Amino acid sequence: MKTIRHTIASFTAAAAVLIAAGTVHAANRTLILLQENSGRSALTDWLPEDIKTRANGIVDAAVETSESANFQNLASGSYQRFINLSDADCTRARLLSALIAESVNGYTVDLAVLGHGESERLVLNSGSLTGGLTGNIRSMLTEARAQRGAAFTFKLRTVYMCNCFGSTLNDDWLAIGAQVSVGSRRNNYMPEPMLSRFWNGFVKGDQRVAQAAGDSYASTIPLWSLVPGYNTVDPESGMTRIQESQPLVAGNGNLIFRNEMQLRLNESRTFSIQANRTHTFPGIHVCAGQTFTYRATGTWRNGNTIFAPAATNANGYVPGVLDAARRHSSNMMCLVGERFNKNGDVLSFIGGSGFRIGASNTLTASGHGFLNLFANDMLTAYGDNIGSVTVTIRRTR
Repeated sequence: MKTIRHTIASFTAAAAVLIAAGTVHAANRTLILLQENSGRSALTDWLPEDIKTRANGIVDAAVETSESANFQNLASGSYQRFINLSDADCTRARLLSALIAESVNGYTVDLAVLGHGESERLVLNSGSLTGGLTGNIRSMLTEARAQRGAAFTFKLRTVYMCNCFGSTLNDDWLAIGAQVSVGSRRNNYMPEPMLSRFWNGFVKGDQRVAQAAGDSYASTIPLWSLVPGYNTVDPESGMTRIQESQPLVAGNGNLIFRNEMQLRLNESRTFSIQANRTHTFPGIHVCAGQTFTYRATGTWRNGNTIFAPAATNANGYVPGVLDAARRHSSNMMCLVGERFNKNGDVLSFIGGSGFRIGASNTLTASGHGFLNLFANDMLTAYGDNIGSVTVTIRRTR
């Protein structure tokens, strides 16, 4: 029988020890901001031309300075490098040079594009980026290979375009190696706070790209719905301004910022699960539909007194009447998994996500999230548990 002292000790220790020993090393990442506001603003359209030119210059500088600061802050602590290609630096040549240099140096690149656009075109400070088979986005890879060799590839990962008609260029970024690209369906009438919410959700909130895009759009709609005309259908497009602004995702929408935490096909990782820990986050993110095999070896015990049940493996043992308050319906001391929205954050638990693993199992993930593994026991009764099991997880689909 567990004592109150053991229960209190368990609860205290469990709150302090959350992360497993098997840490995944972070990748080197670079955030590139490609930004040209051009000074265009509906707020200045009513002004005389000579005054409007000066006013647009003020707007241009203010917007670009503000967004540059926002992205600098976003990059701090999350990216190893931040490259600001704003205003006069917002050119295809500088972007190409940065993509080549970062890729050669082994840095994975996320690209944020801010400015204006139209179908198959992003406006730069000088010239533009164009889509299609003959456009100058796809030809950047050809030019890079002419410099670095035929086997060269960009380490371009995520592209997010705030520009109008960004989605018409999604396929072009994918064609030069991007893993995922996001752009508005047509005109983007809701640039902020959708832009900020996407990047914060993706980088700081552990959200998948598709989830960050969807959530940022949904949370921005109530604000812009208050603006007259935003819910009126445009006869040309057949959509409202809100509908035109919807971000479309192409490529791997399941990608997360720390994508080294997602197992590649046939990749496996091994780590230890201690019997006295309520939470062990091995740093693995799963996606719905992915299949994993679990193998657990070793033994652990529910308590360390002479009255405690005998040692058992990860299959656990049949619970008694006093074990009804265990965390999962599986056997006592059975190895159990569950999903969380954020790695290591016990408050981000996804309700109903628990699943039995035992000593050996093959399971298909029913949803997205970061794994937590534990020995099935009462939440406040871990302090006197002893032993551990070694778990190997392999992704098979």
